[in-house]
Amino acid sequence: MFTLEPKLSKKITVLRLTGDVLINDTREFSRQLDSYLLAPDTREVALDLSRVGRMDNAGLGVLVSSSTKSRSRGCRLVLLAPAPHVTQLLQQVGIEEFFPMYENEDELQSHYSLTS
Repeated sequence: MFTLEPKLSKKITVLRLTGDVLINDTREFSRQLDSYLLAPDTREVALDLSRVGRMDNAGLGVLVSSSTKSRSRGCRLVLLAPAPHVTQLLQQVGIEEFFPMYENEDELQSHYSLTS
């Protein structure tokens, strides 16, 4: 089971994911994530993965699918501070380059102050 907590700002929505995202959680995870990514006027969502307990390939599949859907609508999904086991999973599957990643919120905010 997981929770997804939003922190909204004018430039970016940060979602903090806490808990496990396994195959039985994917339908709800997809629904909740898409509700932010596909919202009107949303241009970028940072998914904070620092507090993820467990994530399997099905959870990664949701990230890829949601990112692809949101890109077609002009929104980008970036990953923020992925837990080491999530980074390892991304590398094992060979998709670590698919997502822009930031190591911490300061790095993310620095990117936005430089590009605004």
